[in-house]
Amino acid sequence: MKKPIRIGIAGLGTVGQGVITILRSNSERIAARCGRSIEVVAASARDTSKKRDISLDGMRIEPDAMALANAPDIDVVVELIGGHDGIAKSLV
Repeated sequence: MKKPIRIGIAGLGTVGQGVITILRSNSERIAARCGRSIEVVAASARDTSKKRDISLDGMRIEPDAMALANAPDIDVVVELIGGHDGIAKSLV
């Protein structure tokens, strides 16, 4: 199999945590369908010290979402910050 698609998640609120959970629980199905595994390697959150409802072990946590967009080890950034202005709009 080819190298994994490395994903960064911008936003660790309810939706961001839910997306990580779905990606993890469906990782084998996704790999079988697209021919490549996926790996969530990093995420961003305004408050990096906040306790989350999911494990973030092995993931890099950035305080700035733009760091994900500029990171050479991330292939895809999923923007889940929300809102219609601010960093969410700049990131996209």
